[in-house]
Amino acid sequence: MRFRSIPLFRIFGIQVNLDFSWFIVFFLISFTLAEYFFPHYYPGHSFIVYWLVGAVSAILLFASVLLHELSHSLVAMKFGIPVKEIDLFIFGGVAMIEEEAPSPKVEFLVAAAGPVCSFTLAFLFFILALIYPVDDLINGIINYLMLVNFALGAFNLVPAFPLDGGRILRAIIWAKKDLLTATKISSWTGTAFAYVLMLFGILSVIQGNLLNAMWYGLLGLFLRNASKMSYEQTKLSVILSGYRVEQFMHTVKPVLPDETVADFMMYYYPVYRAEIYPVIGPDGRLYILDVRRLKEIPQTQWAVTKVIDVAQPMEVYVSPYDTLLKAIKLMNRYQMDQLPVVYGNTVLGVIKRDVIEALLERYYLQEKLQGS
Repeated sequence: MRFRSIPLFRIFGIQVNLDFSWFIVFFLISFTLAEYFFPHYYPGHSFIVYWLVGAVSAILLFASVLLHELSHSLVAMKFGIPVKEIDLFIFGGVAMIEEEAPSPKVEFLVAAAGPVCSFTLAFLFFILALIYPVDDLINGIINYLMLVNFALGAFNLVPAFPLDGGRILRAIIWAKKDLLTATKISSWTGTAFAYVLMLFGILSVIQGNLLNAMWYGLLGLFLRNASKMSYEQTKLSVILSGYRVEQFMHTVKPVLPDETVADFMMYYYPVYRAEIYPVIGPDGRLYILDVRRLKEIPQTQWAVTKVIDVAQPMEVYVSPYDTLLKAIKLMNRYQMDQLPVVYGNTVLGVIKRDVIEALLERYYLQEKLQGS
């Protein structure tokens, strides 16, 4: 259900994106409000007015969803957990929190922040409805936002991972056991809840309510897949956090800046067979030579082209004491297959993606053999 996203704006350093699938649910919510909710409770208005109010209500609903996800993000950032972006899509929104919480307490606080925000919004709209008791469409919007924010908070408190309630459950179990066990148990509850939603979808089909059946089915499938994926991501994080870069890095000799591309291809590349090579610049700074860029240079120019003229400043690297998890995340973020390993001002070598993937393959193969 995920497509390309439209960048909207940045807030508190977090990029907010709008997934194309959002337009589907925006239309459905606007349609439901304009054709059923507002005409039933607030009759006497034109078709255009109902659709305008329905569209405004749908936008305000997603503003509430954004505040819900922003609450998660701000609490995570307070505890030093980076948040790259927030995506609004067909099932609401999701904050891209890039790291696992460092402790059960932090996990609990980050997870609880969203429902607390939704219930607070519901209470504020309740107060606003009391202050503005006029029986008109504005009052209708206020009441609608009060109800949906309460429903959003309550739904997210269901103890089904990766919903907020499931993450709260994981934090409670994590406080007594380990993170992986806690994630496995809470993901089971998420899968079970997903099948309950699918069952509601089947019952809706029997009752002839195809629209409800579609939403129950899609939401159930989404939660089942999200629960499984979240568990696998947590397992990967736990595995890779147990290894250091120094255990798997490959030694690569730095290239001198005056070396020509021809000398490099003759004396360096055949020995190390890496994609990137550290270059010590004449200014003492560290540069990176990407072998793929050499293909852009005609071989007739290799003898007169120096590697420093092709190299780029080193901006992304890891230390030998960083975890493999940090290394793979940097590779994914910057679309790199190898990273230089730097300690102080000394380049020690490179860490390769295929080495990390081979480690994971061995782990999963061993797990499969033990399971059989």
